Amino acid sequence: MTPRQKMINMMYLVLTALLAMNVSAEVLEAFKLVETGIENSNQVLREKVAFVDEAFLAKMGDDPDGQMLYEQTQKVTAAAGGLNALIDGLKEDLFRLSGRDEDGGLEKMDDIDSPSRLLAIEDASEFKGKLLQDEINAAKKEIIDIINKTPGFLPAERAALINSLTLTAEDNPKIAGIDGKWYYNNFFHVPSAGTMTILTKLQNDALMAEATVNEAILKTIGALDFKFDKLRATVQAPKSYLPGGAQYEANIFLTASSSGIVAETYVGALDMSKFKVDSTGDYIPFNSVSETPFSSTPKMVVNGKYTAGTSVGQNAAKGAIKIANPKGGFDWYPFELSYEGAAPGGFSVSPTKMNVLYIGVPNPLSITLGDAKPGTERVSISQGSISGKGNSWTATVSSVGEVKITVAGTTPGGEAAKSQTASFRVKLIPDPIPTLGGDEVLTTNGKGQKGTIKAKGGIVPLLKDFDFEARFNVISYDFYLTSGGELLPARGNNGPMFSGAVTNLIDRAKPNDMMVFDNIKVQGPDGKTRKIPGMSFQIF
Repeated sequence: MTPRQKMINMMYLVLTALLAMNVSAEVLEAFKLVETGIENSNQVLREKVAFVDEAFLAKMGDDPDGQMLYEQTQKVTAAAGGLNALIDGLKEDLFRLSGRDEDGGLEKMDDIDSPSRLLAIEDASEFKGKLLQDEINAAKKEIIDIINKTPGFLPAERAALINSLTLTAEDNPKIAGIDGKWYYNNFFHVPSAGTMTILTKLQNDALMAEATVNEAILKTIGALDFKFDKLRATVQAPKSYLPGGAQYEANIFLTASSSGIVAETYVGALDMSKFKVDSTGDYIPFNSVSETPFSSTPKMVVNGKYTAGTSVGQNAAKGAIKIANPKGGFDWYPFELSYEGAAPGGFSVSPTKMNVLYIGVPNPLSITLGDAKPGTERVSISQGSISGKGNSWTATVSSVGEVKITVAGTTPGGEAAKSQTASFRVKLIPDPIPTLGGDEVLTTNGKGQKGTIKAKGGIVPLLKDFDFEARFNVISYDFYLTSGGELLPARGNNGPMFSGAVTNLIDRAKPNDMMVFDNIKVQGPDGKTRKIPGMSFQIF
């Protein structure tokens, strides 16, 4: 709840207390002022709801999860909208009973009979207080049900979202009869000015629930499957074989995990035909309610510790990690193990940086010659090209999938050394993250002064936690400014820099306006054009 919203709620409570003591003209005018203030707040909330809706449509794309989440927000909007429509009708009833002045306001602001008949006295012909109470509680129940059925929230997030709902109309269980009824306590002998304020406040509660819940659902796009709430340091050695005297290297990085995920690891005869490969060369998880991706019964790995014997040459194993999918069934994530058993005179091939080769960059390789005579080594690659001599080689690859590198040579005695073949995964360079002027802090916070945003000058894509020198160039992007309930676009901007149209819209921005950079297209060293996630910023 914003400070403005808290102030409005406090003013409402204070004036309600004053009403119980005094119905002077000053108090009635004060109610009119508060009602106007709440209505202004309602307009801001309507604009926020509209912006969230626009942001949803821009962000979800063709993502089926995004489509499902958007449908959930529309259910919230329908529940809140039905209640607001009913209250609008009650306001018109109140104008009909208490009169409308020439300025469109209530003619008889001190009228206590009309609100009582309309909303508090059960046997009155105009009575609709019970209908209003039932509609409020039904809307709240519907919104809570939507929250509980929407995936993507941690239990604590779901509970906090439900607790944030101020929309309620409960009777007092400690007081019997009419005196304990919600509608009687809120509207009996309350002047029409106070009744109008209460009705507007109820609309505020409905709009606040709609805006808060829909915004929370929006934030789950792209992170629907799991919430990662644990971090740990991980050490990974890219070389699984080291000759004597060689230098040891390791990658040290953070990994994320979720306390809500129970994972099971299996090793065995993995049927790789069950898994599809995306455009970057990564395997897409296999999802099934009961079917497994193994062709025979696999061995379960206890506590993540895998052990196996080693034979001379290449040793390999395949497996998959099984986790329950919050949307139903189980996801299987495949992995491959590859390590080499050394023998006198044998060769070994290992990447200098990672256990994978990337398209668009030179991939350094370390080749151990064993007992082979220097200068006699023969190195070949199944796709792409490879060059070098001695222990240092460089491979370039052109398509995702798998590549095989074979090493052969001759011993000093003129005998053929035993050849060795090593297999590597080939992938595209990962997508960069967009930033404004390379400022990761500003991008992460999603808030800034328009002068600071303007000074960044343009979009800079950054590669995070990637060992190779690789640069992405921005091809084009779209820009939107949401201001005063109006969506102002500047589409089709070429290159990374802010265009004149973008700069003009930034200059027009006011506090609480939203800026959105979307449909960002970049080109990497592999020459392929990609679309990366957008950015949004709130002006303060």
